Parts: sequence; C-alpha cells; structure tokens
Amino acid sequence: MYRFEPPPAPQFGAGSEPDDPYADPGPAAADRRPPAGPRRTAPAAPHPRTGAALVLGILSVCGVAVLGPVAWAVAHLALREVDRSPVPTRGRWQLVVARTLGIVGSVFLLLWMLAGLFVAVVVGVADALG
Repeated sequence: MYRFEPPPAPQFGAGSEPDDPYADPGPAAADRRPPAGPRRTAPAAPHPRTGAALVLGILSVCGVAVLGPVAWAVAHLALREVDRSPVPTRGRWQLVVARTLGIVGSVFLLLWMLAGLFVAVVVGVADALG
C-alpha cells in the first residue's frame, strides 16, 4: 500500500526563490524578445461551400439518400478548389467528412435502388405465375 508523505518543509536560505512571473521585467526584457518577423494575417476563412456540402452529406445519410451524389460532388469540387488555392483555407476536414458522408449516402441510394428492383422483379414474377 502506498503511504502518503507530505513534501519536505522549505528551508530558508538554502536556495533562491523562483522568479515572479507577474513581476515587471524591466528594461533588460527588450533584449530578450524574439526579433520581429512577418506579421500574422487574419485567420483563413473556410470554403464557402463547406457548410452546404456538410448539410447535404448529413441529410444523405439520415434518410434522404438522393442527396448523396450531390453531397459527394459538391464536397469533391470544393476540396479540389481548396487544394489548388494558394490561399490557406480552414475547414478542409469538414469537406472530407462531407465527401465521405456523400459516398455513404450514395451507397445507401444504390442499395435502395437494388432493393426496389428486387421487389419489382419479385412482384412481376409472382403476378405472371399466379
């Protein structure tokens, strides 16, 4: 079993106290500052179609599978524009997620179409036989 022991009591005069991080650094601090580099610009903006592609992808997975190919295409085109752009853009991961959701929605659409075709064939065969 681990036995708790309090830390040793401080010994005065045995060392120096740590520097106060809130103290005024004085005039010598100007010498320690890093050299001024290029100024940072405003953070990059997301691609304008990021939100639309993401909403279409979510809707395609949540039951409106017809929107799957649309989400896939919108996200793919936006990703292509982001990758070719010389300006940095935020939200690339959202476009990747939207494209993935569009692919999943397209697979759902394909499965629904195959199920509908199967039901139509079964109904047609049953009607012809009986």
